[in-house]
Amino acid sequence: EAARELEVLLAGAVAEALPALCARLSERGVRMGSHDDRTAEVRREWAEKGAPIAEFPETAEAAEAGKGHVILGAPNVVRGGSHNGNLSARDIAVAGGCDALASDYHYPSPRRAALRLMTEGMGWEEAWGLVSDGPARVLGLSDRGRIAPGLRADLVVLDAETTRVAATFAGGQVSYLNGRFATRLMR
Repeated sequence: EAARELEVLLAGAVAEALPALCARLSERGVRMGSHDDRTAEVRREWAEKGAPIAEFPETAEAAEAGKGHVILGAPNVVRGGSHNGNLSARDIAVAGGCDALASDYHYPSPRRAALRLMTEGMGWEEAWGLVSDGPARVLGLSDRGRIAPGLRADLVVLDAETTRVAATFAGGQVSYLNGRFATRLMR
Protein backbone atom coordinates (compact mmCIF):
# COMPACT_ATOMS: atom_id res chain seq x y z
CA GLU A 1 0.00 0.00 0.00
CA ALA A 2 2.88 2.41 0.66
CA ALA A 3 4.12 1.87 -2.88
CA ARG A 4 0.70 2.78 -4.27
CA GLU A 5 0.57 5.95 -2.13
CA LEU A 6 4.02 6.95 -3.40
CA GLU A 7 2.91 6.32 -6.98
CA VAL A 8 -0.13 8.58 -6.54
CA LEU A 9 2.00 11.27 -4.90
CA LEU A 10 4.56 11.17 -7.72
CA ALA A 11 1.86 11.25 -10.40
CA GLY A 12 0.43 14.39 -8.81
CA ALA A 13 3.85 16.03 -8.64
CA VAL A 14 4.54 15.23 -12.28
CA ALA A 15 1.14 16.56 -13.38
CA GLU A 16 1.76 19.76 -11.42
CA ALA A 17 5.26 20.30 -12.87
CA LEU A 18 4.43 19.38 -16.46
CA PRO A 19 2.98 22.71 -17.72
CA ALA A 20 6.03 24.68 -16.58
CA LEU A 21 8.41 22.11 -18.07
CA CYS A 22 6.55 22.16 -21.41
CA ALA A 23 6.65 25.98 -21.44
CA ARG A 24 10.42 26.00 -20.84
CA LEU A 25 11.03 23.43 -23.56
CA SER A 26 8.82 25.33 -26.02
CA GLU A 27 10.75 28.53 -25.31
CA ARG A 28 13.92 26.67 -26.29
CA GLY A 29 12.39 25.50 -29.58
CA VAL A 30 11.94 21.86 -28.59
CA ARG A 31 9.21 20.19 -30.67
CA MET A 32 7.06 18.07 -28.39
CA GLY A 33 4.29 15.60 -28.80
CA SER A 34 2.17 13.11 -26.98
CA HIS A 35 2.12 9.37 -27.43
CA ASP A 36 -0.86 7.01 -27.67
CA ASP A 37 -3.64 9.57 -27.16
CA ARG A 38 -7.02 7.83 -26.84
CA THR A 39 -9.38 10.81 -27.02
CA ALA A 40 -9.67 14.19 -28.72
CA GLU A 41 -9.75 15.79 -25.28
CA VAL A 42 -6.39 14.30 -24.28
CA ARG A 43 -4.93 15.39 -27.64
CA ARG A 44 -6.17 18.95 -27.11
CA GLU A 45 -4.78 19.02 -23.57
CA TRP A 46 -1.32 18.12 -24.86
CA ALA A 47 -1.55 20.68 -27.67
CA GLU A 48 -2.45 23.34 -25.10
CA LYS A 49 0.68 22.41 -23.13
CA GLY A 50 2.78 23.09 -26.23
CA ALA A 51 2.99 19.54 -27.55
CA PRO A 52 1.34 19.71 -30.99
CA ILE A 53 2.61 16.39 -32.33
CA ALA A 54 0.31 13.38 -31.96
CA GLU A 55 2.48 10.29 -32.18
CA PHE A 56 0.57 7.06 -32.66
CA PRO A 57 -2.91 8.21 -31.63
CA GLU A 58 -4.89 5.12 -30.66
CA THR A 59 -8.27 6.18 -32.05
CA ALA A 60 -9.58 7.96 -35.15
CA GLU A 61 -11.02 10.64 -32.81
CA ALA A 62 -7.57 11.41 -31.37
CA ALA A 63 -6.00 11.38 -34.85
CA GLU A 64 -8.60 13.85 -36.13
CA ALA A 65 -7.89 16.15 -33.17
CA GLY A 66 -4.17 16.09 -34.05
CA LYS A 67 -4.69 16.88 -37.73
CA GLY A 68 -1.62 18.53 -39.23
CA HIS A 69 0.72 16.88 -36.71
CA VAL A 70 -0.17 13.17 -36.79
CA ILE A 71 2.67 10.65 -36.89
CA LEU A 72 1.68 7.01 -37.37
CA GLY A 73 3.72 3.83 -37.42
CA ALA A 74 4.91 2.51 -40.77
CA PRO A 75 4.84 -1.12 -39.49
CA ASN A 76 1.12 -0.65 -38.77
CA VAL A 77 0.60 0.38 -42.42
CA VAL A 78 2.59 -2.60 -43.71
CA ARG A 79 0.70 -5.06 -41.46
CA GLY A 80 -2.63 -3.49 -42.31
CA GLY A 81 -3.47 -2.79 -38.69
CA SER A 82 -2.24 -2.34 -35.18
CA HIS A 83 -0.70 -5.29 -33.36
CA ASN A 84 -2.69 -4.36 -30.23
CA GLY A 85 -6.07 -3.40 -31.68
CA ASN A 86 -5.62 0.37 -32.06
CA LEU A 87 -6.56 2.27 -35.21
CA SER A 88 -5.27 1.19 -38.60
CA ALA A 89 -2.56 3.57 -39.75
CA ARG A 90 -3.21 2.43 -43.32
CA ASP A 91 -6.89 3.39 -43.12
CA ILE A 92 -6.08 6.79 -41.58
CA ALA A 93 -3.33 7.47 -44.14
CA VAL A 94 -5.54 6.54 -47.10
CA ALA A 95 -8.26 8.81 -45.69
CA GLY A 96 -5.74 11.70 -45.52
CA GLY A 97 -5.45 11.85 -41.73
CA CYS A 98 -1.73 11.02 -41.47
CA ASP A 99 0.98 13.65 -41.79
CA ALA A 100 4.06 11.48 -41.32
CA LEU A 101 5.11 7.87 -40.89
CA ALA A 102 7.78 6.72 -38.44
CA SER A 103 9.80 3.51 -38.63
CA ASP A 104 8.89 2.82 -35.00
CA TYR A 105 10.74 -0.42 -34.19
CA HIS A 106 11.35 -1.63 -37.78
CA TYR A 107 13.62 0.50 -39.98
CA PRO A 108 12.66 -1.12 -43.34
CA SER A 109 8.98 -0.27 -42.85
CA PRO A 110 8.82 3.32 -44.18
CA ARG A 111 9.75 2.22 -47.71
CA ARG A 112 7.39 -0.73 -47.51
CA ALA A 113 4.59 1.44 -46.12
CA ALA A 114 4.90 3.96 -48.96
CA LEU A 115 4.77 1.13 -51.50
CA ARG A 116 1.78 -0.43 -49.72
CA LEU A 117 -0.10 2.88 -49.73
CA MET A 118 0.43 3.10 -53.48
CA THR A 119 -1.37 -0.24 -53.86
CA GLU A 120 -4.25 1.38 -51.92
CA GLY A 121 -4.54 4.08 -54.58
CA MET A 122 -2.32 6.78 -53.09
CA GLY A 123 -0.04 8.54 -55.56
CA TRP A 124 3.75 8.20 -55.38
CA GLU A 125 4.40 11.77 -54.23
CA GLU A 126 1.80 11.60 -51.46
CA ALA A 127 2.86 8.13 -50.26
CA TRP A 128 6.61 8.90 -50.29
CA GLY A 129 5.91 12.31 -48.76
CA LEU A 130 4.70 10.54 -45.61
CA VAL A 131 8.24 9.20 -45.07
CA SER A 132 10.20 12.22 -46.32
CA ASP A 133 8.57 15.66 -46.35
CA GLY A 134 5.93 14.79 -43.76
CA PRO A 135 8.30 13.91 -40.89
CA ALA A 136 10.55 16.88 -41.70
CA ARG A 137 7.59 19.27 -41.71
CA VAL A 138 6.03 17.90 -38.52
CA LEU A 139 9.40 18.14 -36.75
CA GLY A 140 10.12 21.64 -38.08
CA LEU A 141 13.16 20.57 -40.12
CA SER A 142 12.85 22.92 -43.09
CA ASP A 143 16.24 21.96 -44.58
CA ARG A 144 15.22 18.41 -45.57
CA GLY A 145 12.44 16.13 -46.73
CA ARG A 146 12.23 17.46 -50.30
CA ILE A 147 14.45 17.73 -53.34
CA ALA A 148 15.14 21.42 -53.88
CA PRO A 149 18.15 23.74 -54.23
CA GLY A 150 19.77 24.54 -50.90
CA LEU A 151 18.36 21.56 -48.99
CA ARG A 152 20.41 18.74 -47.43
CA ALA A 153 20.15 16.27 -50.32
CA ASP A 154 19.18 13.24 -48.25
CA LEU A 155 18.07 10.81 -50.95
CA VAL A 156 16.96 7.21 -51.27
CA VAL A 157 17.21 5.58 -54.70
CA LEU A 158 14.93 2.59 -55.26
CA ASP A 159 15.60 -0.08 -57.85
CA ALA A 160 12.78 0.27 -60.41
CA GLU A 161 12.52 -3.52 -60.87
CA THR A 162 12.67 -4.73 -57.28
CA THR A 163 11.73 -1.56 -55.29
CA ARG A 164 14.63 -2.40 -52.97
CA VAL A 165 16.98 0.34 -51.80
CA ALA A 166 19.72 0.72 -54.41
CA ALA A 167 21.50 3.73 -52.90
CA THR A 168 21.25 6.35 -50.20
CA PHE A 169 22.78 9.79 -49.93
CA ALA A 170 23.01 11.73 -46.67
CA GLY A 171 23.79 15.41 -46.98
CA GLY A 172 24.68 14.82 -50.62
CA GLN A 173 27.28 12.15 -49.77
CA VAL A 174 26.94 8.50 -50.74
CA SER A 175 26.14 6.48 -47.64
CA TYR A 176 25.06 3.21 -49.28
CA LEU A 177 25.29 1.56 -52.71
CA ASN A 178 24.19 -1.95 -53.48
CA GLY A 179 26.31 -3.94 -55.91
CA ARG A 180 24.02 -3.71 -58.92
CA PHE A 181 23.58 0.06 -58.61
CA ALA A 182 27.28 0.59 -57.95
CA THR A 183 28.09 -1.36 -61.12
CA ARG A 184 25.73 0.86 -63.14
CA LEU A 185 27.41 4.00 -61.77
CA MET A 186 30.90 2.74 -62.54
CA ARG A 187 30.25 2.08 -66.26
